Order: sequence, then structure tokens, then C-alpha cells
Amino acid sequence: MYQVCLVADENILKMVFDLRYRVFVTEQGIDPDTEYDQHDKSARHLVIHNGERALACCRIRLLDKNLAKIERVAVDRDHRKFGLGRKIMEYAAELLKTEQADRVVVHAQTSAAGFYASLGYTPQGDTFMEDGIEHIQMYLCL
Repeated sequence: MYQVCLVADENILKMVFDLRYRVFVTEQGIDPDTEYDQHDKSARHLVIHNGERALACCRIRLLDKNLAKIERVAVDRDHRKFGLGRKIMEYAAELLKTEQADRVVVHAQTSAAGFYASLGYTPQGDTFMEDGIEHIQMYLCL
């Protein structure tokens, strides 16, 4: 039903930023000054939206020619448990395969580590704090 698309205009990007604000700032208490950073301009953003608001999003950055990072994965509170997070993450992985990336890293909130594990990501290293929330680095081989 819902389609994933690359953000191609400022109106859709605003929807993405609005969703990230709702999830990360309002729900999780992350400082808005750290939520938006210098990578937002150069990253590619993926979104699932209904024409009025973003329902799920993430951003992708290539860290080097073979390693990508998926960040800022967010799903609207009212649309969780419908597979939108899985759909956007699977789309991102398929997109990165076409670009010759062979690994993807995420900094997963430990509360979401099971979700990433269900997608094939494996944890590496110890947990760490990021923006006051416990995270674990996880990798996916493409």
C-alpha cells in the first residue's frame, strides 16, 4: 500500500523533519540542536508518506565506497507495528546494494536492537550512550 521514495523536494523534506521532531525530540527528549546536523544537507532521505505527513523515514550516508550508514530511522507513533520500519529499511538496503556498498552500519537504540536483528543486523562492540539513550553499533552485510 505505502511506497518508499527518495525525498526529492523541500516540502517532503519538511515532512521528514517534522516526523523526526515528533519522534526524537517530543517522544524521546533529544535536544533539537543535536537532532538536526550538518549531515542532513548531504545525506539522502527516504520517506513513506501519505501526502500530508511522513509516516516513516531514514537517512543514508556513504561513509566510504563500501560502507553506508542508515540513521534517523523514525516511524510515526500511530503507524508503528504495521511494517513501515521494516519496509523502509529493506528498501534502503536494496538501494545500497545497487550502489556497490557491501556493509551497512546503524547505531541502534538498544530498545530497537531486536528489530534490527530481525533484519539481519548483528551487534558489534559494547553499548554506548548517544543523546542520553543507550545504543549499540550493528552491521548488515549486503
